[in-house]
Amino acid sequence: MGRINPESGRMVTLFLLGAGDAFDVISLLDGEPNPVNLEARDDLELLSAPVGEVREWIGRHPEFNLSFLPYLGRQMRVLADLALHDIETRLARLILRHVDDDPQHSLRLIYDLSHEALGEMIGSVRVVVNRQLQHWQREGVIVSHRGKLMVQELEVLLKKSMYHAHHHTQKTSSDKPVNHR
Repeated sequence: MGRINPESGRMVTLFLLGAGDAFDVISLLDGEPNPVNLEARDDLELLSAPVGEVREWIGRHPEFNLSFLPYLGRQMRVLADLALHDIETRLARLILRHVDDDPQHSLRLIYDLSHEALGEMIGSVRVVVNRQLQHWQREGVIVSHRGKLMVQELEVLLKKSMYHAHHHTQKTSSDKPVNHR
């Protein structure tokens, strides 16, 4: 799910959605149109409902908010990352959001995306993402094999995801390492 800047024509990928994810939740909250572009990478099934009906359903089932509000909070933090952090931090957090808990720290959803697509997801461009990934490969933080990324040093990447946030913003009790599951 992304948006195109009408002035520059530049695409920014806001979210890479997977099974069980929701899109256009902003319209659900405020009732205003949210002009986003959607592109499916895989076959999918989509459940769609009018905003008014979903709002009514949420009103009748407030227990749903126990899952929905934390989900919405996580999505809002992703958007905040685009505005508040430098490229290294944003790229580290993007990768960490897609790391599986297996011993190899495999990536899901983004493991085979082009550097251009990764750039769109962090508000950058291919050449900058390529330069950062090469730097991390030289440091042994990540490995790229046949166009597929793997995290070699999870703890180092976790530190990189917090380093700039720690030095450039005031740390609060809610600033925790990105939940990568």
